[in-house]
Amino acid sequence: MGSGRIARQWGPARWMALVAVAACAAPGVAAADTTTPAPPAVPPASPAPQTPAPPPVLRAGVIAPGVSIAGVDVSGDTAQGARAAVLAGALAPKLNRLVLDLNGRRFGIDPRAAGYSADLDQAIRTALTYGRAKPARRVNVPLAEKVDRNRLRALLDLKAKDVALVPVDATVSFRNAKPFVRQARLGETVDLDRAVDLVAGALVTRRHPAYPLPIHRVRPAVGSIGSIVVVNRETLRLSLYSGDRLVRTFPVATGMASFPTPRGQFSIVNMQRNPTWLPPNSSWAKGLGPVPPGPGNPLGTRWMGTSAPAVGIHGTPASSSIGTHASHGCIRMYIHDAEWLFNRVQVGTPVLIV
Repeated sequence: MGSGRIARQWGPARWMALVAVAACAAPGVAAADTTTPAPPAVPPASPAPQTPAPPPVLRAGVIAPGVSIAGVDVSGDTAQGARAAVLAGALAPKLNRLVLDLNGRRFGIDPRAAGYSADLDQAIRTALTYGRAKPARRVNVPLAEKVDRNRLRALLDLKAKDVALVPVDATVSFRNAKPFVRQARLGETVDLDRAVDLVAGALVTRRHPAYPLPIHRVRPAVGSIGSIVVVNRETLRLSLYSGDRLVRTFPVATGMASFPTPRGQFSIVNMQRNPTWLPPNSSWAKGLGPVPPGPGNPLGTRWMGTSAPAVGIHGTPASSSIGTHASHGCIRMYIHDAEWLFNRVQVGTPVLIV
């Protein structure tokens, strides 16, 4: 159909409508906008910063919130209340007796007598400054603690004497003409220098129920019994012991009936090699002069004088007298036996004559 015919059939009104529809539907063709554009959005206003509320005014003599002393909360306490709280919560355990142990022997000490002290007054004064001279905040005020080391040392020295072990000397006694040795024992006492360091720290920390003290060993004056000589007048034998162990036995001569060898417990008090014989102040020796060392010397080559007056153990050139009661009180030995014995005894060696 030709375009002229179509135009005549539709008429002007229908064409206008068609153009309007096409304008709305055609891509890239904007429709007329008759609405008023909205004003741009305005961002909301930021809230005005708020001024923090001032801290509450503290009453005079009251500790600020959040303040502790030695781990004890004293917030809101007065000085008196804080004192009671800290004494109960922190100081009471430290004012109990401190238990010390010396190798199993225990004793306690009073901390105050040992020089322990804590400056609670200063801690309370410091706690009261928070929220006033210092900013209010959570804080733990430490206690200033100290120990008077001179007082502690004096107390430890005194107390240790009650639990110290006194050293025991080795001793020898005789049973049935045989030696019985009691062994020596070391003593134990407190090593004061190290103990003061240890206890001073323990008084402050109190980490353990008891503290072992360092020990100082004390040696006895007589640590052991060496050689012991036993002379039997009846059997005419001299026995050498090392402690209570028999080492060797020798034949000897002892005093004749008119000059008996004395019984008893004695010791060797002097020793001489190649001695000079000096006559004793006795009627049987009147007119006899000194005899120098050498052949014929009545003492042989070795002299071991005992604490029994004028009695000694020595060699003799009169070897035929061995095994008899022939001397004027001394104990005679063969010269070679006396020389052997001389090298195994010393001044102080016990001598038992039975």
